[in-house]
Amino acid sequence: MNSELEVGKSDNGRGLFAKKFFGRNQKVFEIRGKLIHHSVLMEKKKKIRNNTFRFSEEYYLSPEGNLGDFVNHSCSSNSKVKKIRSKLYIFSIKPVRKGEEILIDYSTILARDDFWVMKCKCGNKKCRHKIEKFSKLPKKVYKKYIDSKMIPDYIIRIKQSDTH
Repeated sequence: MNSELEVGKSDNGRGLFAKKFFGRNQKVFEIRGKLIHHSVLMEKKKKIRNNTFRFSEEYYLSPEGNLGDFVNHSCSSNSKVKKIRSKLYIFSIKPVRKGEEILIDYSTILARDDFWVMKCKCGNKKCRHKIEKFSKLPKKVYKKYIDSKMIPDYIIRIKQSDTH
């Protein structure tokens, strides 16, 4: 699979863990998988639908069977999704120690037109208790994420009526 990452037991089932130190703003890995058009996403199994990454206005990326399938959520994440030349990557946003779980904030990959919502069980002291699209984030968190480029540009550009 990957000599720098391993799948292991996490607080929420199985997660992805660093086998080495990653510095701030370092590429951790490429999220690989199958592109699924939004028009057929709801026809897929629930496990696939719930684990996709928003790829563009029209497409989602299913990492089923790949490392991206094991990336869990935290309301206080240590990593983010970044799109570079039609590929999605996980980048660290702060130093990630060897043995630490790679965590993203799922809200950062949910555009204004997404309707997926999940009860949060991250257990972090900053837990919001609900994961939903980035436009529903508390104003302070939203501003912090925008200012620090935590939300990919392609997610921000996707339009819908509810905005900050």
